[in-house]
Amino acid sequence: MEHSGKSKTNGFLLMLTLLSVAAAVAAPFFWDRFMEGQTGMIALIAVEILLVIFIIASTHSLWKNSGSGQWKLKSDKKGMKVYTLKNPGETWLKIKIIGRLKGRLASILALMRNPDAADDVGMFDSYYIPGWDPDKDGVDPKLVYYTFKQKLFPPFKHREFVVKSEFSQDPITKEMKFNFVAAPEMLPEDKRYFRVTEMHNKWKYTPLDNGEVQYEFIYDAVDPGGNFPYALANWLIPAMLPFAFAKMPKILDKDKYRNARMDYVMEVDQPAEVVA
Repeated sequence: MEHSGKSKTNGFLLMLTLLSVAAAVAAPFFWDRFMEGQTGMIALIAVEILLVIFIIASTHSLWKNSGSGQWKLKSDKKGMKVYTLKNPGETWLKIKIIGRLKGRLASILALMRNPDAADDVGMFDSYYIPGWDPDKDGVDPKLVYYTFKQKLFPPFKHREFVVKSEFSQDPITKEMKFNFVAAPEMLPEDKRYFRVTEMHNKWKYTPLDNGEVQYEFIYDAVDPGGNFPYALANWLIPAMLPFAFAKMPKILDKDKYRNARMDYVMEVDQPAEVVA
């Protein structure tokens, strides 16, 4: 009954929104039949503003209350599948990308977690949080904290990410998993950038029998904030991420990744007991 009532409310709101759009478009052509002169023009502008405000508010409400909570295939091109998920009560889409590539697991790990890789993936000013550099501080490299920044176009500030990166690997299948969780409290805030405070992105790399590695990436930034319109992000991010993923094989072919060595990752043909 609750779902039925909600559907009726959304249906009624949708009807009002469509009528408001029609009224906003038609009003300039018929308004002079009711009011003329300067007073009529001022009244028309006021009515148009009220209609636009209502249309924006109702459209936002309809979108926020929509969603099935299920992954839906958005595109399937060149061996890469892009899914989106919309939860009722949320405005931002979750995005999942599944594809395949060739590469050693250590190479992928180096690209994923080494701050020196920031430039290769379109980020900048990346470094380990003081006290969490595996080479200098002797911490367990399976759990590290680091930061990086991402350029955005005006009028939006560049984004600053401070993240906790958790790594795990199945000793049998050699499947690698990464969790990237926002950890904004780990660094003082820099007013020049907008810090993303809510994020939980997940990666999974599964070796296949044919020598390829299947990757699965789930993008879940609850709200990137900074007044970035969610409608723009929901359109832009699913369209742009596949281009970034398409570059991964070429990036992994660079010497610094192709020859990377990581003590805590097992290659497909490597027994677990030889790993430190």
